[in-house]
Amino acid sequence: MPRLSLNDETSLLSEWYVRENDVVSAGDKLFCIETDKSTMDVESPQSGIVLKRYYDDNAIVAVLSPVCVIGEEGEVALEEPAGVAEQMPPPLMQKQQPMRGVDPVFAEQISGSDRQTAAASPRAKRLMEKNGVHAIAEISASGAEGRILEEDVLRYLAKGPQVPVVHEDVGREIPFTKIRSIIAKNMLASLQNSAQLTMTAVFNAAGLQRARAALKGAGGDSAGVTIGDLIAFGTAKVLAAYPSINGWVSEGAYTEFETVHLGIAVDTQRGLMVPTVKHAESRTLSDLSREIKMLADACRTGSIAPENLKNGTFTISNVGAMGIQTFTPVLNPPQAGILGVGCIDYAVRQTPEGILCYPACHLSLTIDHRVVDGMPAARFLHALCETLEQIEQIL
Repeated sequence: MPRLSLNDETSLLSEWYVRENDVVSAGDKLFCIETDKSTMDVESPQSGIVLKRYYDDNAIVAVLSPVCVIGEEGEVALEEPAGVAEQMPPPLMQKQQPMRGVDPVFAEQISGSDRQTAAASPRAKRLMEKNGVHAIAEISASGAEGRILEEDVLRYLAKGPQVPVVHEDVGREIPFTKIRSIIAKNMLASLQNSAQLTMTAVFNAAGLQRARAALKGAGGDSAGVTIGDLIAFGTAKVLAAYPSINGWVSEGAYTEFETVHLGIAVDTQRGLMVPTVKHAESRTLSDLSREIKMLADACRTGSIAPENLKNGTFTISNVGAMGIQTFTPVLNPPQAGILGVGCIDYAVRQTPEGILCYPACHLSLTIDHRVVDGMPAARFLHALCETLEQIEQIL
């Protein structure tokens, strides 16, 4: 189990891509792991046969301990892993022959109810209990060491009417992944341990839209710049002039930063991740746009490096593509501010020339009121709206 961070003691083995006795080549994906900050796929260091998998999906494994054994046909994995899994203890190892179905030594060590407990995953056991399944020997197992998985029970139930299937009307329980657990913990701690205040504003996005169209028409690196990239660009420039918004809150102290390490909230299948664009205030628009896309892609593919998820000084969360106007973004501790970006719709405004109908972009700024007062936050949000309205001249 690789160590992704110096502080990691365990990682979650969330999903296997191979089974025992599968043939793999060097570089093939073996399994996916999750830490509290990132996910990544682990590749095979060599070609051979997967002789042994020590853990099932969703097992918590000590870093630097063996996870599986890859060797040649006829070889046998002899040693038990050194890591400790929370999901289940490592099964006894076969000493005589390669694994084929249920391990005989493992089968000899367990009997009766103990065998049923050890030979089925927790989810499989719950499904069997709900449907009155007791003939465990009749279920074909597909898990490591002949372990029965939930899908094995479902296949068994689907074979015939001999067992009534209980249809759940109350939903299905889904255990938290490690990333989801950390997100839940951090969001709750953020709301409990800070004085969060959100204020909203609307700015005329006509210049933003014209700038986007001009960049797209220019081609090259500029063609991929999005509205979100332009807002991030303007935000980084304004933050550099408002260090009171660009900082960290700790117990009894506040740290202001002159440089902007801009966090960009990214939606992934595994949950919310916030990679950091370092020194965002000094980057060109094209460079900033490329970096945001590269980091977002790495988050979604599970290849993001842990160091790219740290040390943000301010965060942007953009949900405008979903048609959301305003919302209350939750602070990303220890940061003192986060900007929520909503959609662009149409609004009306009284001007000296009459009523103006214009494309309006909605912004929501949440600050930690322990260290940032309302008026400084309002000045920052006002300056940001002015900057984004004048983005064409700034570019």
